[in-house]
Amino acid sequence: MKLSESTSTVRNDGRTPDAKDVRAALRRLVRSSTFAGSQRLQDFLVYVVEETLNGRGDDIRAKTIAMDVYGGTVSEMARRENVVRVDAGRLRRKLAEYYAEDGRDEGTVFDLPKGGYAPDISIRSTETALFEISDRESKTYTWPRPFIGIAGVFLIICVAAAIALMSTNRGIPVSLPVDNLSRDERSAIFDASPMRLQAVNLANSGRDLIFPALEPARLNAALTIFKGAIENDDSYFGGHAGAAQVAAMIALVTPDADPVGDMLRYADAQANRAIELAPETGWSQSAKAWVEFTKGNWPEAMEFAYRAQRLASNDVHVLEFVSLILLYSGEFEKVVAISEDALSKIDLDRGYVFQNAMGSAKFHLKDFEGAVSAFEQVTEKGGPVGPVSVAYLMAAHQMLGNESEAQALSNKLSREWPDSRVDILFQRLFANPEYGLELGDAMKQANWKPKVNE
Repeated sequence: MKLSESTSTVRNDGRTPDAKDVRAALRRLVRSSTFAGSQRLQDFLVYVVEETLNGRGDDIRAKTIAMDVYGGTVSEMARRENVVRVDAGRLRRKLAEYYAEDGRDEGTVFDLPKGGYAPDISIRSTETALFEISDRESKTYTWPRPFIGIAGVFLIICVAAAIALMSTNRGIPVSLPVDNLSRDERSAIFDASPMRLQAVNLANSGRDLIFPALEPARLNAALTIFKGAIENDDSYFGGHAGAAQVAAMIALVTPDADPVGDMLRYADAQANRAIELAPETGWSQSAKAWVEFTKGNWPEAMEFAYRAQRLASNDVHVLEFVSLILLYSGEFEKVVAISEDALSKIDLDRGYVFQNAMGSAKFHLKDFEGAVSAFEQVTEKGGPVGPVSVAYLMAAHQMLGNESEAQALSNKLSREWPDSRVDILFQRLFANPEYGLELGDAMKQANWKPKVNE
């Protein structure tokens, strides 16, 4: 189906948009500051526009978007379609923002009508001048679909994306470009090496999958994604840094001693490789910090953590690991200070683990109201929710005397995570086990009873 025959409409002066102009306008849009950092929404729009240009606009469905853009599988479609609908609403709001600001002089306009996913591609009236398009931008550009790589990694991404979206809508902070790269930088990487860009994309997908971290399937999927990034480009540090963080996390939460040793050795090797490739990046430094923390080397972990924070104070994924290391070391005031500083500088469209860490730190500082507020804000913004955050929220309500809320959360923890023993886990994680005991005591006061294995 040609563009003029698709579900797109033409406004104002009656002209039908030309495909090359549409693609040029699309390139400008995704490189704009409005869409910087909103990689998933960029992928969403690129997909539906390309499908329309290729005559498949009438066939676009939530299921096809989930499968082709997010990597969902057929068996998971019922759950994933709701996520697609949510992102469609977010995309409509982003488009309105773009045409009110960065794209106010654009001639070719994209819209996503409610009730469908085929885009409305139209031309503004002649009163608004079109941008002059360079010869290079005017050429037809074939946009690579996301998550197209080696077959095995693609299948794992399908599973991983579904696991991530079961818990929360994992977006990217709206004020930050993906992996701190601009649109031009990403285009330059693609021109130099599509495999490198694929490694970058895979690694960023893996970063969004790590938390909440007490889910073995989630961690295993994330580790496979990072290994896929390494396979695509062994010289890209992000694959190694991510693999180090996930492998160390698996070692941290695995009770069996034998596989822990192998996993830690692997994590250490990957962290060292990341440092070798890119010592100047906060991600490499935070990976090394997390591995040293898992090995129980507190001074080294703190040194690398502070360096990571200085190098990448606006990278929310770096802050996640840095804040956790500071939390477990008992540096509660510093956790709060770093988190509040980040929140004052970064515009987030969801919650992150460093905000949960701030809530935990406030609990141990006896600021129970602040703890409740921090955890509730993360939940309201679609941040990671797991047994740890529920346990702290329950304990904070109990210490405030909100017994009904604490009891409800106690029941939820027992119902949703019956085998969870976060009380024991935190006694092991904290440098001072007393902090873990403090949390456990408050949980028991809320009538939480750990499951006893028969």
